[in-house]
Amino acid sequence: MKDFKTRKSNKRPFQYSWFFLLILVIILCFLLKSAYSSFSKKRNTTLEKDKYELLLNNLEEKKLHLENKIEHLKTDRGIEEELRKRFNITREGEQIIKIIENQE
Repeated sequence: MKDFKTRKSNKRPFQYSWFFLLILVIILCFLLKSAYSSFSKKRNTTLEKDKYELLLNNLEEKKLHLENKIEHLKTDRGIEEELRKRFNITREGEQIIKIIENQE
């Protein structure tokens, strides 16, 4: 009877078995893959957000420039400047002088 009580079992507990460790490694791999996927998506989302913020800023600047140009064109002076620039128009009594440089 004494031998029976003092004798140790050669069986290891289940949590120290190779099968249990294999299951833990597989679960760890899935968790790491999921974490990497989430990190990758977050990084891509941040890059896209930065790209669209830059695009938005450019469009806002362009809008402001166009609004200023519209306000300028609402005045008589703005209309006159635009007509002179685009169509080479002069008022009565004015003359256009073109200066041509020698290309020697």
